[in-house]
Amino acid sequence: VRQFSSYKMMMMSDTPLRPHTARRQNSHRRHRCHHQRCSSMKSSSSMSDNTITIRDIDAVLAADSKKGLLLGTNSFLRAGEKIDGSVGIYASKDIRKGDEILSIDTMGVLCLNLEKVRNSKIGQYVSELPSWAQLSLLLLYAKQLQEQPKIDNEDDDFTFLQRTLSTLNLQPNSPLLWDDDIRTDLLQGTQALEVAEGYLSYLKAEWEMSIQAVVQKIPKSLLPNGVEFEDLKWAFCVTRANSFAPLDTQETLTMVGLAGLFEHSRTNSASLKVKSGGSNIFGIGGNAGSKVSIVSNADFTEGELVKLNFAPSLTESQLLVNYGVSDPNYGVEAVELKLSITEDDRFFGDKADTLEQEGMALSQSFLMKSDEDPTETMQAFMRLCLLKDKDAFILEPIFRDDLWKEHMTLPFSENNEEEMCNAMIQWAQNRLAGFSSPLEENLAVRESGRLFPGSREEEALAIRIGEQKALKHTISIFQRRKSSFEQIQFYQKRRLMKLNLLTEDGRSTFDPFKDNIA
Repeated sequence: VRQFSSYKMMMMSDTPLRPHTARRQNSHRRHRCHHQRCSSMKSSSSMSDNTITIRDIDAVLAADSKKGLLLGTNSFLRAGEKIDGSVGIYASKDIRKGDEILSIDTMGVLCLNLEKVRNSKIGQYVSELPSWAQLSLLLLYAKQLQEQPKIDNEDDDFTFLQRTLSTLNLQPNSPLLWDDDIRTDLLQGTQALEVAEGYLSYLKAEWEMSIQAVVQKIPKSLLPNGVEFEDLKWAFCVTRANSFAPLDTQETLTMVGLAGLFEHSRTNSASLKVKSGGSNIFGIGGNAGSKVSIVSNADFTEGELVKLNFAPSLTESQLLVNYGVSDPNYGVEAVELKLSITEDDRFFGDKADTLEQEGMALSQSFLMKSDEDPTETMQAFMRLCLLKDKDAFILEPIFRDDLWKEHMTLPFSENNEEEMCNAMIQWAQNRLAGFSSPLEENLAVRESGRLFPGSREEEALAIRIGEQKALKHTISIFQRRKSSFEQIQFYQKRRLMKLNLLTEDGRSTFDPFKDNIA
C-alpha cells in the first residue's frame, strides 16, 4: 500500500460516454451497457450528470484550436457516435503513421493539475492532501458548481472547470465502481481483484483519517451537496482514468482532457508522450511548458475510429484497474511477480550490497508472460534471493565484481536452481487454485460467443484467461528446467572448465603419470 500513497498507481480508463444524440434503435443496447458499467455510481456523482455529447467534443476541438489551446494538428480529429451509442474520436481526414494528431499544453484549460487546484476557491482548504485527493475534490467541486441552478458565468472557476469537464472521461469502467459481489465474482483469482481491493482499503483509510475532516472545513457554498465516500471513490477513479505516464506521480499528476475519450487498443493505435518543460513558478513537477503529444503508430482512413494505447507497459489487470479498459483480443497475457530481499535474510547485507553495486532496488517486479520465458534479470534476482548455506560463499567481497553478471545470471548450484524452480511452480499453482473456474472452462465460454462485446464480463474473462495461461506457462517452464539438470552447467563445473581441469563432457583433465612423474 505504500506505493498508493505516492500515487504511482496501476488503475483504470475510458469507458465510452453516451451522447444526448444517441439513436433510438440503440437504446436497448445502451441501457444494457449503462447498467453493466455504471451500477455502482451513487450520490452527487450520478451518471446522468456526467453525459458528454458529440457536440461538446467538437465544440472544444473547434474553439480551442482557434484560441491556440490545442497546439497544431487537431484538424485530424472529430467526435462521432460509436456502434454502442457512446462518443468516440474519429479521423476527420486520412492519418499516416507518425502524424502528431493532438498536442495539448499541460498548463492550458484542457488539463487539471495542482496549480489549477491551488488557484481555485477550494485550493486553500485541500493543500495538505495528496495530489490525487486534491484533484478529486476539485472534480467534485466542479461538478457541484455545474449542478447549481444559478451560476455567475463570469466566475473564473466555472469557466475553466466546465471546459475541462467536457473533455474528461467521467465514466471509467473501474472495478472499484462495480458492486462488491460482481467484482468478486468476475475477477476472482486475478491480480485485478487484489489491486482493486487494495485501493478500496487505502481510499477508505485516507477518507477516515484525513479527507473527511478536510471536506467538513470547506464552506457549504463551495460544496453545497457535501461529499460522501462514494463521491470520493468516483472522483478518484476519474482522476486516475484521465492521468497518463509520466504525468501520474505525486509531483506531476495531471489530468489530460480528450486523451481518456479515445478507445484503447494494444495494436494499430496511437501513443501518448510528454514533451517536458521546465519547473513552473511554484517549483513543482516540471510541468511548465510541457506538451502532451498523441502520435499515430498506424494509418487511419477518414471516418475511422482512432484508438490509443493507454499504457503499453501495464498488464491487462493493471489497465482495467487503472483505466477501466483492456484489450480482449490482443491483451498482454501476464502476471506480475514481486520479489524482495528482506532484512530477516541471514545474508541481507551482502545481498543488498550486490544489488546496490548493480544499481538495483531491494524489491523488484517482473512480468511472467504466457508467450515468453522469464527474463535473465528475474532469474538472477531470484537466485540471489535464495542463496544460502554452502552456496553463500559466493557472496564474499572477493567475488562481488563478478557475482551478478557471471554467476547469478547462470544456474549457480543444483540446490539453488531446484529451490527456484520449486518456488516458482508453487507460486503459480497457488495462484491458479484461486480461480473459481479452470482455464479450459473459460476458453469454452470465450468460444461460445455469448458475452456482450465490451462488457465487464468479456473484459474480466479475458483477464482470467490471460493470467491462467501465463501461470500455466510458468509451471511448464520450470518443470522442464527441473528435468534438464543433467544438461545444465552449474558454477562448480563452469569454474573447473575455466581452469582447464574439466572437459566439456565432464571428464577430468588430470593425468597422474604426466603430472607426477619427472
